[in-house]
Amino acid sequence: MILITGNAGFIGKYLTGVLLEKGETVRGIDIRPRKDILFGFVQVDGNILERSIVRQAMKDVDTMIHLAAEHKDFGVAESDYFRVNEQGTRAILEEASNANIKKLIFYSSVAVYGAQSNTTEETPPVPNNHYGASKLAAERCVTAWAKENSSRTAIIIRPTVVFGPHSKANIFRLIRQVCDGRFLMVGSGENVKSIAYVRNLVDATIYLKDRCEAGLHIFNYADEPHMQTRELVALIASQAGRKPQRLYVPLLLAEAGGYIFDIVGKLTGIDFPLTAARMKKFTVPTFHQADKIRDFGFIPRYSIKEGLDENIKWYKAGGARADDESESSE
Repeated sequence: MILITGNAGFIGKYLTGVLLEKGETVRGIDIRPRKDILFGFVQVDGNILERSIVRQAMKDVDTMIHLAAEHKDFGVAESDYFRVNEQGTRAILEEASNANIKKLIFYSSVAVYGAQSNTTEETPPVPNNHYGASKLAAERCVTAWAKENSSRTAIIIRPTVVFGPHSKANIFRLIRQVCDGRFLMVGSGENVKSIAYVRNLVDATIYLKDRCEAGLHIFNYADEPHMQTRELVALIASQAGRKPQRLYVPLLLAEAGGYIFDIVGKLTGIDFPLTAARMKKFTVPTFHQADKIRDFGFIPRYSIKEGLDENIKWYKAGGARADDESESSE
């Protein structure tokens, strides 16, 4: 049996579905309940910090995929990142040891590399925010767990920004702005942005699960080609039937406007999409190589263009609004 922590999240739902299609028996644990009934799937409602619930969820499990994490970039204290991402991971690993689970897949993040670009798995991590630092701390827990017993298999996956239908993160915001004709380029757009289509990431996860032997394995994940932001925007515009954007706003000017939203956001608690930090992040290169997993034999089924096309069609069909209504009805 496979246990997925954080199974009700964006990636977790895709991963659960594909594993069930392959005939696997899956159990999930998440603080968000799932109401859908799936053959071969059992949901455990609860927090990964609650040991008794985790212990219950691990019964008869041989493989664990650890997705549950604190990852929002607004309104989260440093202590919360480390409480969930580091301490939660350590607690899960202790319970996994007690349950004699021998295989673990841990979803980390390229955020462990900090501001570094053109990274590989050999690049020393230097996180520059609380999220990246907490993920690196969790990786160290996983590494120690793997070294405690030579028969254990620990796979750490560091994905770039993940996109696809049902995600409301950065690429979704970009697609929404381009589709709605509200996008304006900040900076020159020459910075490289590595991205990952969720279906390819899920396929890669299962590929590694089935092929990695005992020991510690670390893999970046990003789809190719690695495009500059202006190339990515042009591709989205082309598929959305929009004219390519040629104007741009200098970063310093955009940041000045973003600081106003920062101040209002702190006073009101509202997470505005336009903040100084997000403006700056948009112009920073996030180029992370993933040659290692391809050298290991993994071949993605979908192109970035195909992934974006599915994402755009989902948005235009009102999928984002449908998700909001579904979430608010629970």
